[in-house]
Amino acid sequence: MFLAYLLQGIPEAAPLNPIARWEWVFPVVESIHICGFALLVGTIVILDLRLLGLVLRGQAVSKIAKALAPWIWAAILIQLTTGPYLLSSDPGEYLQVPAFRNKMLFLLLALIFHFTVIRKATAPREESAPLGWRKPAAFVSLGLWLCVLLAGMWIGNL
Repeated sequence: MFLAYLLQGIPEAAPLNPIARWEWVFPVVESIHICGFALLVGTIVILDLRLLGLVLRGQAVSKIAKALAPWIWAAILIQLTTGPYLLSSDPGEYLQVPAFRNKMLFLLLALIFHFTVIRKATAPREESAPLGWRKPAAFVSLGLWLCVLLAGMWIGNL
């Protein structure tokens, strides 16, 4: 794979890659990555459960989405910082693992779905999708994020 070829020299660049030099860096970064993922999925699950009408029924969906947006962006920033850093520990190995590729695929799909369909479903009523689309959108969102979680867990079982 072309990407694996481009990234194969990263682990050997020890002065530039602390993961390759100190054994404690990887678990610390991975812990931050997992906490960031918990924050990301936790906030999105709250939003999806509200779309399903299971929590916070007294709150407008658009207000909940607006309140959670900074937390979602912070979590995405954590993921986009720690994820590539973890990948740099052994990119050739990760790129050969089907669970990693599946995680990246589901993550891409989940983010696209969140920032298109879910954003439309949580917009103020005058801009939002029809109410009938909210529940199916929430179920698809939950399913995509569950796939990201499961694929990520399988990466760790290698």
